[in-house]
Amino acid sequence: MPRDAAGTRQRLLVAGRRLFADNGVYATSLKAVVEQAGQRNTSALHYHFGGRDGLLTAILDVHNARIETARQSMLDAPTLTLDDLVAAVVLPQAALLHEQDGREFLSIISQLSDLFDRWEDGRTPEQAMRAFLGIKQRLPADLPDDLRHERVTRFLELVAQALGSRARQIDAGLTPTVEHDTWVDNLATMAVGALSATGRGRGRPTPPARAGSR
Repeated sequence: MPRDAAGTRQRLLVAGRRLFADNGVYATSLKAVVEQAGQRNTSALHYHFGGRDGLLTAILDVHNARIETARQSMLDAPTLTLDDLVAAVVLPQAALLHEQDGREFLSIISQLSDLFDRWEDGRTPEQAMRAFLGIKQRLPADLPDDLRHERVTRFLELVAQALGSRARQIDAGLTPTVEHDTWVDNLATMAVGALSATGRGRGRPTPPARAGSR
């Protein structure tokens, strides 16, 4: 790729990441991305990415590659507990809170939670899938497969929303009330507790007795 073309592609990536994070993935116009990148029309964006979905995928791929590398080193341990697997999901993403572009990535991910239910469809990155399947296999033995899938999905939503919220808080110039390491440890602890909970149906209220019933 010529140097000027590579530079244009990178500027579009940066502009897309920033605007998607700040204004919303689907609320941001492609024209706004192009203008932010200093281009004259959307043809450059379509040339490099094909459209919105291609741009979004490219933005996510940059950070997913880093996360996958960090995650692999955590998953190559000889034995892995549920705590270890949750940490392998949470910690590599939480490390991105220290960087502007990482926080933008986390903010974008938190907007995509309606897609999380598809994590077993074959498109999840390899190391992420290793962690997710490992978690699924270590859930309470009496959970049927559909509830195992559901529980992992809700875990992913919990983590994404928590990280996205903290990223936006930091970028707004607000000082979090809990320091980073303690906050991350607490998030992982909450996630393990939710994943390993037993007693299906205990949260359902008992219906009131009908008048005159015995």
